[in-house]
Amino acid sequence: MLTGKADTFIYNYFKRFASPEPVLSLPVHSNCRVVIVIPCYHEPDLIGTLASLSECAMPDYAVEVIVVVNQSEIAPDRINSRNRQTIDDFSSWQRHYSGPENLRFHCIEAMNLPKKHAGVGLARKTGMDEALRRFVSIDRDGVIVCLDADCRVSQNYLLAIDAQFVKTVAGLGEMHFEHRYEEEADPGLKKGIIHYELFLRYYVEGLRQSAFPYAIHTIGSCMLVKASIYAKHGGMNKRKAGEDFYFLHKIVPHEEFVTVNQGTVFPSCRTSDRVPFGTGKAQQDWLDQHSEQYLTHDPIVFSELKTFITSALSFYQQPVTEAVARLPESSRAFINQHGFDDKIALIKDNCKTEAQFLKQLFIWFDGFLCMKFVHFLRDEYYPNIPIEEAAARLIQSEADTAETLLEEYKAIDRKPLL
Repeated sequence: MLTGKADTFIYNYFKRFASPEPVLSLPVHSNCRVVIVIPCYHEPDLIGTLASLSECAMPDYAVEVIVVVNQSEIAPDRINSRNRQTIDDFSSWQRHYSGPENLRFHCIEAMNLPKKHAGVGLARKTGMDEALRRFVSIDRDGVIVCLDADCRVSQNYLLAIDAQFVKTVAGLGEMHFEHRYEEEADPGLKKGIIHYELFLRYYVEGLRQSAFPYAIHTIGSCMLVKASIYAKHGGMNKRKAGEDFYFLHKIVPHEEFVTVNQGTVFPSCRTSDRVPFGTGKAQQDWLDQHSEQYLTHDPIVFSELKTFITSALSFYQQPVTEAVARLPESSRAFINQHGFDDKIALIKDNCKTEAQFLKQLFIWFDGFLCMKFVHFLRDEYYPNIPIEEAAARLIQSEADTAETLLEEYKAIDRKPLL
C-alpha cells in the first residue's frame, strides 16, 4: 500500500514532471506488484524478448509488461516501417499468447516524440511514468523493472526479483547480467563482447577496491526501482544516451541499493549505432579498430583513487590544503581543475558531523566525477594497457585469457555483498 510519504512523492511528481493522464485504457490487475518497461526502437526481434519473459516461473501475483515502441517525429521511413512491423508483430503475438494468465503485455505507440528529446531516455520515462500511474490506480508501491527489447532473461528472473527486491526494503537495485558470448557465431563479435563485458566488470571491481561507496553497474536493461522512490527522485531523465548512468547515480546515494544476483539478464551481443556509447557502440568500435588488443585503465589508477577516497575524512578534520598536500601529484592536479578547495569548504560549512560530511562529499564526488578522475589519470599519467593484463593484476589472478578472466569476474559479481 502507498504510505502518506509515498503518496506525497507521487502527487508532487505528477504535478511537476509528468501528466497524470494514463496512456493505457485497460485496468491493471489489483494484485500487480511488478511492471516491466521495455523501450523498443528499430528492433528486429521484440517477440523473442517477450517469449523469454513468458517462459519465466511466476510469483504469486500479477506482473505487467509495457513495451514502448518509439521514434522521433522526424524518423526516416525505414525506422517507421520497422516500428510499424514491430507493432503488428506484437498485436499478432498477443492474440495468440498462451502464457501465464497473471503475466500481461501492453504496447504504447510513442511514434511522434519531439525531435529534441526523442531517444531511449524519453522512451523509458514514458513507460516508467505509465507504470507509476498503474500502481497509483491500485494504491500500491510496486516495483518498476527496466529491460531492453533485445534481451533474454533466466527462467527464475521474476522469482529472483521477488525474493531479492520486491520483498526487501531496498528502493533501488540492479540485475545480474551476462552476455551469452558462447552462442555468438561471429568470432569478431564474440571476442569483442568478451572484452567489453570484462571491461565493465573490471571497472566496477576497480571502484570497489578503491572504496568508492557507489560501485555499481549502470546498465539500462538491469535497473529496478520502487514506484515511490522513482517519484521521490524526479523519475527518469530524457537523455538520448547514458540515461541509465545518470538515473542510478542520482538516486543511489540516498536509498538502499541491492543487486539481484540470483536471476540474470542476457543482453544482446550485436553492434549498434543508435547511441554514442554502450554495448552496441563498443562492439562496432571493436570491429572497426582492426586490432587484437582491447585497452583499458592501468590498475594503478584505482590505487590512486583509493588513496584519494580513504583520505576523505582528513578533508573534514584538517585544513583542506594540508590534507591535499599529502595526496599524489596526479590527484592534486585533478583537484586543482575542479575547484576542490572551495567545494570542500562549502560542504564543511554545512555539515555538523563526520558522517554528514562524508555523505555530502560523495554526493558531489559522484559516479560521474569519479569517472572523470579515472579518465584524467589515464589521459595525463598512466596510459591504457591490455585488458587481460589489467584485469589479472587487479584481482591477482593467474589467468591469461580474457574469457577465463571474465568467468572469474562474473563469479565475483555473483557473490552476496557483505
